[in-house]
Amino acid sequence: MYDVRTATVSDLDDVIELVARLQSEPAHHIAFHGETLDEIAEELGALAPDWASGAAVAVDSNGRLRGVLSVEADPEQSRAYLYGPFVDVPAKHPAASQLWQATADAMLDHVRRLPRMTGVVTLELFGHRENRLLADFAGRHHAPVHITTRWFTLTGEPLRSLLTRCADTTVDERVVSLPADETVRDAVVRLHDRCFPEAPTSGRQLVSGDRHTVVVLLGERGLLGYAAGFAQAEEYYVEVVGVAPDARSCGVGRTLVRRLVGELADRAGARTRASALIRHGNDASERMFTKLGFELTSEFVNYQGDLGAAAAHRPAV
Repeated sequence: MYDVRTATVSDLDDVIELVARLQSEPAHHIAFHGETLDEIAEELGALAPDWASGAAVAVDSNGRLRGVLSVEADPEQSRAYLYGPFVDVPAKHPAASQLWQATADAMLDHVRRLPRMTGVVTLELFGHRENRLLADFAGRHHAPVHITTRWFTLTGEPLRSLLTRCADTTVDERVVSLPADETVRDAVVRLHDRCFPEAPTSGRQLVSGDRHTVVVLLGERGLLGYAAGFAQAEEYYVEVVGVAPDARSCGVGRTLVRRLVGELADRAGARTRASALIRHGNDASERMFTKLGFELTSEFVNYQGDLGAAAAHRPAV
């Protein structure tokens, strides 16, 4: 069994190296945590200015880092997102699965007691469909499957073609960056919260934060739709596209996605891919992204549980 403690700033380089190594394998992959060293460093930096105070690490008897679990708490929604657990079990260990689960349990028990978890009611985990260790961990902590999603990406020539089209053609003049007009912003908030009531980012957070780039399509009767996303170390991420009910099935979503990706490229520079995560069963969104050239690359599972129920059934370590 490894020793578990709160992370320190000096752990960060080792954490990035460990996560990058494990993220390359679907059996250990966690969603929204990056894949390359640069992406993971950027994501950890975005979790909080003081990442270390929101993470637990596991070290072996030689002081070598063997595991990490980071947490991002959202007080507004009384929710916390777990990035991990990541546990590096030596190859051919006779009790690899048991060691992984015992270490993961100990790190979760540790982060539960962190000050930033005060008021948190709901825990969320998000991992690759092939990450069975995470599935078992979630099940034992009373966090059943909430939704499944599919990851679509756009790379190479299709991405260059989309960006060229954005640059070389006249974009629908009704599509603009989110204006300061509070009437438009309030309309985005209402449409977002109606279309995506369980989204990790609320409508108000979307329009008032500084992480997202938001574009809107305006018509004579007001807001027809919006798209929001952000640039990461190696990709443009289209987080959400919302279209008013009476404006669907007429190309509004595709127009918004094109403009958003072009806007992200203008603001952040070149990236190697664009990506979007689509809830399984949302056939309309899948068709929209497929028409834009995006291709299905993997599937992820979201687990969601009640923190109180998980604590009441805390497994022995």
